[in-house]
Amino acid sequence: MAKKIIIVTGPIGSGKSTTIEYLRKKGFQTLDLDKISNEIINSNESIKFLDTNFPGVIKNQKLDKDSLADIVFNDNDKLKTLEEYLHPKILIEFQQLAAKIDGVLFVEVSAPKNIHKDFECLVISTPEAVRIERLLDRDMNLNDIQNRIQTQQNEDWWNSLGHVIINNSHTSLEQEIDKYINEKI
Repeated sequence: MAKKIIIVTGPIGSGKSTTIEYLRKKGFQTLDLDKISNEIINSNESIKFLDTNFPGVIKNQKLDKDSLADIVFNDNDKLKTLEEYLHPKILIEFQQLAAKIDGVLFVEVSAPKNIHKDFECLVISTPEAVRIERLLDRDMNLNDIQNRIQTQQNEDWWNSLGHVIINNSHTSLEQEIDKYINEKI
């Protein structure tokens, strides 16, 4: 098991993936729980679950992620159903992968739910207007962005999780990450 696991988290569009990529370039081992989640959700077992619980999201035996997102980010009960299915599977896969890693492991987590209670957290924070602009630049629909933001915790909650880095630019983000590494690792 990794000697130290640090969760990299923050609201959508805050710069978690940019942070993870920078840490990877600096030689740290990283995991992206969204990638693990995507592998699980596209498995045959999950396709059956989704077809049963989210009619219309499976087309030609493949998941239509936009249809699923439209459902879960507009219906908290459906979001909870999906999370209750996925999160235990993600946790098991995460534990198996972390067990194979030595040293420090940084883990990107979009929706930390309870995992933040077990590990140190590095929170990437960015003003909402900047996050929306970044997401629009990724060709996300404004309504989808707003729905996703509404399902996430407020800024005070994010800031309560651990060390906070304000991400206003790549340069300042990298400087703050380096400072964090020097102080904490």
